[in-house]
Amino acid sequence: MWVAAPTATQAADGLGPLYNARSCATCHPRGAGGRPPDPAVKGDQGVGYAIKLNADPVYGRQIQSNGILGQVIEGRPRVTYREETVRFPDGETVRLRHPTPVVEDLGYGPLAEATVMSARVPPRVHGMGLLDRIPADAIEAEAARQAASGGPIAGRVNHVTVDGRRQVGRFGWKAMHPTLDHQDSEAFSLDIGMSTPSYPEPWGDCTPAQTACRNAPHGDSKQFEGLEIPSTIIGLIDGYLRDLPPDGSQEAPKDKVGTALFADTGCAACHRPSWRTGEDAGHPALSSRDIFPHSDMLLHDLGPGLGDRLPMGEAKGSDWRTTPLWGLNRLAAKDGQLSLLHDGRARSVTEAILWHGGEAEAAKDRFMSMPGAERKRLVRYVLGL
Repeated sequence: MWVAAPTATQAADGLGPLYNARSCATCHPRGAGGRPPDPAVKGDQGVGYAIKLNADPVYGRQIQSNGILGQVIEGRPRVTYREETVRFPDGETVRLRHPTPVVEDLGYGPLAEATVMSARVPPRVHGMGLLDRIPADAIEAEAARQAASGGPIAGRVNHVTVDGRRQVGRFGWKAMHPTLDHQDSEAFSLDIGMSTPSYPEPWGDCTPAQTACRNAPHGDSKQFEGLEIPSTIIGLIDGYLRDLPPDGSQEAPKDKVGTALFADTGCAACHRPSWRTGEDAGHPALSSRDIFPHSDMLLHDLGPGLGDRLPMGEAKGSDWRTTPLWGLNRLAAKDGQLSLLHDGRARSVTEAILWHGGEAEAAKDRFMSMPGAERKRLVRYVLGL
């Protein structure tokens, strides 16, 4: 857990000055994902819930809900919901939540008129080392195969330029991070407010308009490469994530009926069941393995219902990376409720499917027209991956 600078423990100081979390585990408890605030619980902040911005001139790229002593926080992220009842042909009903992100108690005046807000919950981090070892050319080949098919499913790679190199994005809700290093470094900058080799600004996301933040003491040190988080610490965190195994099955699903329903409905067209990792002599446990994340690692247009008007790289507002499905059942809260999709709006697998539009509209329609028993069997299958 990081603390404000200066302290005697230079290896742990440099927090903020404005930030969202003091540690990685705050947003990813036990490697799991987060959840949005519960509007029915006064003061509830959710777990790792954050509001992204399209580079507001004052507030930057993300609302910072915490600050070190003497700093004015940017605001308190919240959410309100409008509910809609969806009825299946057989009479079953499901209530969907339409979220509106809200920032209460803005600390630096109103957001700019052109600023766009989009909420995020943290994703799971289990199995990222294996996803990192899927060869980039294999992901490119999958995109080319889908494009050549001429069908409605046409996933695309989000090409990201980092250090002057155009790379395949594979991590994050919009596949905007090509490597573990890049994802970890941005999280340090935006979420914790600490500098890394990739994001060397010691004030994190504070803009020039936030002079108190930029002028506050920082934890950059000569013994740590002039940074707060040197490359050695980034390497240790990358190594931890690389070796964190998937929290779902590491074998092919044994439920043949569920597998058939998954394919016949069209889910498998984007949620590609398996990949083979590339050879990696440095990490033999990850090398040349068959893995079953159920994701094609590509961007797909899921329609305006999930669109957020916040493009990232080559990803449009309605584009989202196919989320790996392994280990979904381990995301459930004590009451069995889930927080699925980029902002946690879906409380169940069924709700998440009903939010699919765009390229996935036909698959959603097939799911809705299935007999109730088959729908339940398919949901049970997905939760068991």
